[in-house]
Amino acid sequence: MADRIPFTYGEFYDVPRMIRFPFEGQWYFLRSEFDEEEDGYTDFYDVYRLPFHSDEEVGANPRYWANLGDDARLGRIPVAEIGLDETRRESIDGRAFKQWLLAGKR
Repeated sequence: MADRIPFTYGEFYDVPRMIRFPFEGQWYFLRSEFDEEEDGYTDFYDVYRLPFHSDEEVGANPRYWANLGDDARLGRIPVAEIGLDETRRESIDGRAFKQWLLAGKR
């Protein structure tokens, strides 16, 4: 297992608010949305398993994130626990993500 998992991100406010990456043969998407009531971004990522198997499939579906349903949602992981690199724009901690996956849906 890789210690660091490189990712592609979209939207950035303090940290990436949308992250996409392959890990152990699966593609994942993490999203931290703006909370209107709190007037700020959530301090967690909703984690989704994507139905893609390659970068080409992702590229062929540029708005894949807009229609993700509860069936693809695995749970939530706190932003502080994902282990972003020091730039917060390149990678996450592979061990932390693996541990979260093994712990099951939350």
